[in-house]
Amino acid sequence: MNKQSQNSVDARPIALSRNDLPSGLWSGKVTFRHGQCDPAGIVYTPEFFNVFNQVIEEWFCSRLGINYYEIIGPRRTGIGYVNAAATFFAPCKMGDEVEIFVMVDKVGNKSYQLVLHAMLGDNEALRGYFTTVATSLDTHRPIPIPNDIREAMLEYSAEP
Repeated sequence: MNKQSQNSVDARPIALSRNDLPSGLWSGKVTFRHGQCDPAGIVYTPEFFNVFNQVIEEWFCSRLGINYYEIIGPRRTGIGYVNAAATFFAPCKMGDEVEIFVMVDKVGNKSYQLVLHAMLGDNEALRGYFTTVATSLDTHRPIPIPNDIREAMLEYSAEP
């Protein structure tokens, strides 16, 4: 589902345009504030991971219909990242609004992979890659992805 555009010189992904994204992806919008930026007005790198996580939480609640906080709280299920990375294509600045599209790349037995495309206007400013493992918060050991989460992700990823 994810268009992996590659530059033949260095095999680095290239930025997608909004039209390159699959239709039907859920998105959330974020405007970068002064406190998220360096003195030159450029967004600090760690802030992108905070924003990506906020969008993932919102996606769970708004699109999947699963309360993110109940998963971690009463259900005692961890959904923590075992890998998080980003590819940057263009700087984001104070006052910029990005629209972040969530794509399910893979759903396994105990883990899933998400790819987030942060669009600045019609062009991708950065792309986030997240691998999450479901764990018991009592034993801190991997567990199968809860059925409601698995089914919601598979349904979402199957939509056109």
